[in-house]
Amino acid sequence: MRTSLSRIVLAGLLVIAAIAALFPIVWMTMTSVKPEDEIYKDPPIWVSKHPTLRHYGDLFSRFNFGRLTWNSLVITAGVLVVSTVFGTMAAYGFSRYDFRGSGALLGALLAARMITPSALVVPLYAMMRALGQLNTLTGIVIGITVLNLPFVVWMMKPFMDELPRQVEEAAELDGLSPMRVFWQIVVPLAAPGLFTVALFSTVTGWVDVLFGMSFSTTTEAMPLTAGLLQMQTGYQIYWGPMMAGGVYLTLPTAILSFGLQKYLVRGMRAGF
Repeated sequence: MRTSLSRIVLAGLLVIAAIAALFPIVWMTMTSVKPEDEIYKDPPIWVSKHPTLRHYGDLFSRFNFGRLTWNSLVITAGVLVVSTVFGTMAAYGFSRYDFRGSGALLGALLAARMITPSALVVPLYAMMRALGQLNTLTGIVIGITVLNLPFVVWMMKPFMDELPRQVEEAAELDGLSPMRVFWQIVVPLAAPGLFTVALFSTVTGWVDVLFGMSFSTTTEAMPLTAGLLQMQTGYQIYWGPMMAGGVYLTLPTAILSFGLQKYLVRGMRAGF
């Protein structure tokens, strides 16, 4: 009886937590299809009587979301490729080669990941300005990768530690170079871990707002997240387009995360 009661209480708490987490998303979605006059009604209207997709059209006709979408796709692809490739190679190096200071360097990477991202904006901004990479997609990719790369290294190292070294040694005896062993043997065996870090890197690149706002001031390099903040000015907040933009930005990551959830969990379990 006590066990059943505790399960009921736990289930109730989980339901409350789920409702609290989903409510802002549901409200955002419902607001995105309300006409302008219904958005400001008091008391608020929960379900629109005359739903419209006008705000979604405004995203592209008034707020240049076509260009911003392209920028976000390029930034996400850049973060994905750079973080996954270099992070996996670094994790393999830490796992297979015991060199002086490797433990301290791993600890430094972990410390770098724990630093508040806002603390890195000013020095990275100065570096990007010196390199002429402000208002460029490359500068934003570098900024996001600086924060994401230590995470990839720490995620991938356990996968590398679990891989059997006998397979690599046999490949080297067959005449494969260390680089070919890595790409042809190690990478396919570490596929679950690669999938996990690739998914995290994709989401990180897509939803980042800090570097997109800090390193870009024009739509030529501005991502979607920064474009959403441009809808809030000192004189007006475009609530309808902002809510539509929030749905537009959130939907891809939600579909990706829920659709690939079982593979993500499987990959994390394989490494740890």
